[in-house]
Amino acid sequence: MINNNKTIKIDQKNSRRDFLRQSAVLTTGLFAFPRCISNKVAPSIPLEILKDGGSGYTVVLNREANEQEENAAGQLVGYIEQSSGVRLPVLKGLTGDARVRKKIVLGFGDVTESLGITVETTLLGGQGYLLESVGDNLVIAGSTGLGTLYGVFDFLESYLGVRWYAPGVSSVPKVSKLTIPSVDQTTVPSILYREPRYTWPGKDKDFMSHLRINSGKWGGLGSGYFDFLSPKEFYDDHPEYFSEIGGKRIREETQLCLTNPEVFEIVLERMLQKMRDNPDSRAYNFFAEDYYNYCQCENCQAVNEQYGSNGATQFAFLNKLAEHTSKEFPNKLLGTLAYTYTEKPPKGMAIHHNVIIWLCHMFPCCDSHSIESCERNASYKEHAIKWSKICNHLYIWHYIVDFAHYYNPFPNFRAFASDMRFYKRLGVEGIFAQGISDSGGGGEFSLLRGYYCARLLWDVDQDANAVMKDFLQGYYGKAWELIWDYINLLQDEVEEKNIHLHLYVNPGQGHLSDAIVSQGTDLFDQAEAAVTGDPVLLDRVQVARMPIDYAKLFPRNGYHIEKERLVFNGKIGGPVEAGKFIERMKRHGFRSIRERFMSNPEQLLGMSVMLTGGLPVATLENDFLRVDVVPVLAGRILRIIDKKSGRCITAHNKVRSLWFPFTGGQENRLGELHSPYGWVEPAELVKQTTVSLTTRAKLKNGLVLKRWISLSGRNKLKISSSVINTGQKAIETRLRSHLELDMGDLRSTQVSFVNKAGEQTSPEIGAIISDMREGVHYYQEAVPDGQWHFEVEGIEVVQSFGGSQVEFVSLHAFPEDMGDLEVELWLPIEKIAAGGKRSFEETIEVKSI
Repeated sequence: MINNNKTIKIDQKNSRRDFLRQSAVLTTGLFAFPRCISNKVAPSIPLEILKDGGSGYTVVLNREANEQEENAAGQLVGYIEQSSGVRLPVLKGLTGDARVRKKIVLGFGDVTESLGITVETTLLGGQGYLLESVGDNLVIAGSTGLGTLYGVFDFLESYLGVRWYAPGVSSVPKVSKLTIPSVDQTTVPSILYREPRYTWPGKDKDFMSHLRINSGKWGGLGSGYFDFLSPKEFYDDHPEYFSEIGGKRIREETQLCLTNPEVFEIVLERMLQKMRDNPDSRAYNFFAEDYYNYCQCENCQAVNEQYGSNGATQFAFLNKLAEHTSKEFPNKLLGTLAYTYTEKPPKGMAIHHNVIIWLCHMFPCCDSHSIESCERNASYKEHAIKWSKICNHLYIWHYIVDFAHYYNPFPNFRAFASDMRFYKRLGVEGIFAQGISDSGGGGEFSLLRGYYCARLLWDVDQDANAVMKDFLQGYYGKAWELIWDYINLLQDEVEEKNIHLHLYVNPGQGHLSDAIVSQGTDLFDQAEAAVTGDPVLLDRVQVARMPIDYAKLFPRNGYHIEKERLVFNGKIGGPVEAGKFIERMKRHGFRSIRERFMSNPEQLLGMSVMLTGGLPVATLENDFLRVDVVPVLAGRILRIIDKKSGRCITAHNKVRSLWFPFTGGQENRLGELHSPYGWVEPAELVKQTTVSLTTRAKLKNGLVLKRWISLSGRNKLKISSSVINTGQKAIETRLRSHLELDMGDLRSTQVSFVNKAGEQTSPEIGAIISDMREGVHYYQEAVPDGQWHFEVEGIEVVQSFGGSQVEFVSLHAFPEDMGDLEVELWLPIEKIAAGGKRSFEETIEVKSI
């Protein structure tokens, strides 16, 4: 330990066990970091660094000063001059100039030794530092990496009041006098690897460094499986290298067969080469592609069953990989994700000491309440605690933005601060806080959130509110208190009403009632008025209010159907408001409103026309059923109503659904899980009678989807779907039928069918619910033989289809509180020739019991 009662700021509140654990994490042999032994040559007194417009101090570097320490000297001298007009001289070593009495010494070495401070062993970590006064001298010295530079930043912030809020936005107060008290402080960061990931236009290495963001090679080089072994390179000759699903090796949205010995040899060879080619990197990542479809072959399944986790094959593979790579590179780490199907820790498997586990705070985790307090985080909390006990290097991939709506108001600040303290107590070594990576940046409070995250990752125990207020005052000037009130308005709303937000919520999640939107609008009106004479601050405030304006463009209060139109409740911003929003995005270079597809902001204009004008509803009706179809919503059969009971058996008007209003009822999808078409593209009504209609939609992948919907018999609805290739080239795709049922109490729903093997099957709804994001899938002989039944509270639905056409089926009921049971039929992938067509028929029968 450090003597002389130095304060290890970041670890004051830790138990001894926690502190020793963090120290052990830092002493992996990957870094050289000094222990500090102090034998002061003179008692400390207050230091007058600046007085009467001058200074008697010289910045002194040790003779062996490295590049980072020389950079630290430049930063210190530059900011003191900018603040006071005084430029301190800089010396390297003291040989031949013993007359220098008042010194600011940077780094460890010969000069610090002359003051009685020497370097011995390992406590400061790769980034820790001390600030210590010795007589008239001040020592700012850190580890051989970034420690001294970070110590200088601490000095500039703590004593000069310098702040770096955003790229190109800093605050350097003017001073003529600077006296600092006797100081004896040692600091190490709470989290070793810290990266809030945002696209900030104009950011550079200096800005990242000022916020102590140490991204890049520290966290890992490389990424997914396919960076090492891809279907494009190997599938044609070696399909056995890839996932077996339902007895068949798949190419689309596949993973690797991690029990295949040839896969291991290829990955090992390429991983070793990557390490040789990139010797400065600390860690190298290898993790699953971003979807499910993990290999279900006999060998992979056996490993997963043995360890009770669908990710067991991945972790066993990484263990073996680390065992081999550590022979040549004993200090290099291998990172992998605990994410979706790999999140659950394997029981009874020890993780190799050179493996980093990246645990992801993924949907359905709640972001508006802390991990420790919210029931929706209970499973994740359990997994985090278990991972912390079985791996040496636990890292966290924590999402801090709404990926479905970048501009959706997303009050997660309080929860984030609490969660970082939770992670520190677990001994987490690194945190990647993922925000917006899209080119152009933008989004809700991206600059504030990045600053806030960076500061808290450095010191999780500091006052989070003070950090936020500091930014607001520095960035928004006189408007800061009104924006502070707005942030707290949203935070109080989700806490007091127990509203759960996650990384894919839409503006209708419940936290943006008309009253809250109105209050938020009033606060921003006042904020603009407060800075109306300052065009720079006014523009910043107007950017900050974009999320509340964005929320007004979306339906937040559901809809009703009247006079053959679907009408959204409440006031929704129209084309004028949408145009203003888009123009502001363009003015600032913001390019995306959400992650991946459908990210172009121009779509807001078309949506505003559609949402404010209401949507035509085509109705089919007989004595037993009423069926409402909304052509503009992808030809969606929105409601199927049993007239006898008056009940609608399809899910609809679920405002909290991820893609509301493009949800509910029955529609067709084309493609795979992460590349679907057909479910959002508007269709046109081609023909209609009282009992049948036809819709047609041109899809974004170049195909045409035609749907013929008719009432067949007393209580049956027949759906015939055709995919037509009107282009000049063959297109490969998969046709799917997607039905969302809401027949009553979800937990009371009974599912039954006879499978192709002739076996009666009745899956428990509880098991379907517990499979969460992945759902339950049936393949080969387990597929229903042409129909299945769904029954609840006196009503039964029978879905019938050509069993020979269906490759597999799936059931989802997630999240449970939505009350939906999603039923999906997947046809095989097929190449549709130019001018060709593929068709599928199904019926939905509704019976009152």
